[in-house]
Amino acid sequence: MFIDGHNDLVLRTWLREEPRHIELGRAAEAGFLGGFFALYVPGPPFEIPRATPYALELCAPVARAQAAPIAAELATTLEALDVRIVRRAADFVPGRVNAIMHLEGAEPLAPDLSDLEAWYERGLRSIGLTWARANAFAEGVPFRFPSSPDTGPGLTDAGFALVQACNLRGILVDLSHLNEAGFWDVAGVTQAPLVASHSNAHALCPSSRNLTDAQLDAIGASGGIVGVNFAVAFLAADGVEDASAPLEEIVRHIDYLASRMGIDHVGLGSDFEGAAIPDALGGMSGLPALAAALEARGYDEEAVAKVSHRNWLRVLEETWQPWGRYLRLAGADPRPTLLDALARFSDPGLAVDLGAGAGRDSVELLRRGWSVIAIDREQEAIDRLRALAGDDSAGLEARRSRFEEASWPRCDLVNASFALPFCAPASFAPLWARIVESLRPGGRFCGQLFGERDQWAGSGIVVVSRQELERLLAPFEVEHLDEEEADGSTVSGKPKHWHLFHVVARKR
Repeated sequence: MFIDGHNDLVLRTWLREEPRHIELGRAAEAGFLGGFFALYVPGPPFEIPRATPYALELCAPVARAQAAPIAAELATTLEALDVRIVRRAADFVPGRVNAIMHLEGAEPLAPDLSDLEAWYERGLRSIGLTWARANAFAEGVPFRFPSSPDTGPGLTDAGFALVQACNLRGILVDLSHLNEAGFWDVAGVTQAPLVASHSNAHALCPSSRNLTDAQLDAIGASGGIVGVNFAVAFLAADGVEDASAPLEEIVRHIDYLASRMGIDHVGLGSDFEGAAIPDALGGMSGLPALAAALEARGYDEEAVAKVSHRNWLRVLEETWQPWGRYLRLAGADPRPTLLDALARFSDPGLAVDLGAGAGRDSVELLRRGWSVIAIDREQEAIDRLRALAGDDSAGLEARRSRFEEASWPRCDLVNASFALPFCAPASFAPLWARIVESLRPGGRFCGQLFGERDQWAGSGIVVVSRQELERLLAPFEVEHLDEEEADGSTVSGKPKHWHLFHVVARKR
């Protein structure tokens, strides 16, 4: 079976051109499970020179006003193909072509990320920050040979915010096409494995599009992956686009990456339908021949399986379930704000736990005799909570739902430990009104909101100023309000500047 890190079939279909490399109807014969289907907004046509050396300038930027409607059309084109759009690693089904919706170049996104949630809901699970041009988030590498990938500035403020927003939602950030300064900016802030979906080893082919040894080392250390690009211009030592190149060119890059990073960090990133590839491969139908070439080179069955599909599945599993990382690392103790609120009640009642997460708060409520409606969008969180509840589960109603869309009856306590900031900003006002309305007089709200100086501000989360928080709490008697601002770290150990409000409030 083969999972591919990059193809341009959507663009070719949108342009009404005949495919050259992928025949969806014959995918099962080749063991082609699918992979990353790029939504690439084209600019003016260009060609990589056949003779080396060459040094092209960055391609002209594409304005968001032009890019956004085209990207929407491309997404519709993908949805019309005979493919299954996947949102989780477990969604990959043998015998079908499984498509990851991938945005190649972030030009279609609003710089304030106000449309990112809508794209996520549509199925977007991977974003390449750039192509060979600049945008509001980052700058790509121009096509040059020979050349270092260190060709321009790093991420913009919007670029940093986009990486953080992708981490929070579980969207893969693709580093292929990004210049070296941008690469290191991402490496410094991301909480997910580093991924270059279709890139090769600069040590073997010194194109600006390829990765230096230092970059490869960082990807391996993060638990990430490099998808080997079949484009002959990025394979050959002389950088010449010669389709007569043998399969050996692909194998030698796999060899190098495996020896440098380890076999667990190498995959395939063909660039089918978007580049000239070796005639010896031909296209999707030649993938079994590539596997045979690896076996002939001495790779055993397990190693070939890792390169062909298992490594991609592992990285997707870890990247697409950010709360999975949180659940593995989070502690078991209930939040202090919840304990503070509970100490102010004389008797247990009905509690609603929004964004139940690791289950620590719901379990404490159940232990104290409360009835609990626990709401979380992640099935993993719901399953974990039910397991943790054990003998106390009779008092638990666990619902898998976005809490912005959930309803619940009148209650005595609404607990939202580190949950409300991750509400879609446009949904926050009606959600807060629902919280206030649902609480009985004398009922309490407890939880956290993020302040406007939090490092994640601007990444598509909800932040409030002190004055805004005071307005939100007008229907309440504030029993505890602690504003915290400090440099610290996330649960996974990444440095982060926190600006938080810890709240316990009693409804009048």
